[in-house]
Amino acid sequence: MPTENAALLRYFLQDDLYLLNEDKTAYATTPVAQPETETKKTGFNYLGGNNEKFLILVNYPAHEHLEEAHLKALESTLARKQLMRIDVAILNLAKHTEHNAAEVLGYFKPAKILILGMDAILQGLPPTVFNTAEAKSNYRQLHTYNFTEMIADRDKAKAFWEQVKNF
Repeated sequence: MPTENAALLRYFLQDDLYLLNEDKTAYATTPVAQPETETKKTGFNYLGGNNEKFLILVNYPAHEHLEEAHLKALESTLARKQLMRIDVAILNLAKHTEHNAAEVLGYFKPAKILILGMDAILQGLPPTVFNTAEAKSNYRQLHTYNFTEMIADRDKAKAFWEQVKNF
């Protein structure tokens, strides 16, 4: 019978066992190491500083964040609202497909969410009326055109600005 683990002896012997002091170190039980559980990192690669809790969702699979011309157009729009890049968080969902709405909202804690385009809808966000700012449980949400559509069609750009200026 193997006696490497003294803790197992209690299953075989019903009587009390007493160890001599010199034997206690030989049979000292070592704690079993608990397996380490990996926690998923929830880091996001985004542009901006999120100082105003203003989350902007985009979808640009070919770019790290968004196309340079579109970034300039977005910054121009933000400037008209007295906002800078440091005030917002621009998240490219094409680079964060593994995240859902609960993770994104928990991380950014937005007061406002601007969704630019049909491809930038975050899985799990409540649906909204297109190009209409709406109040949700604890944030405002606007789902509107992407910059490719707005640059090609001046009417869409005007409709976008009408909603954004009061957002």
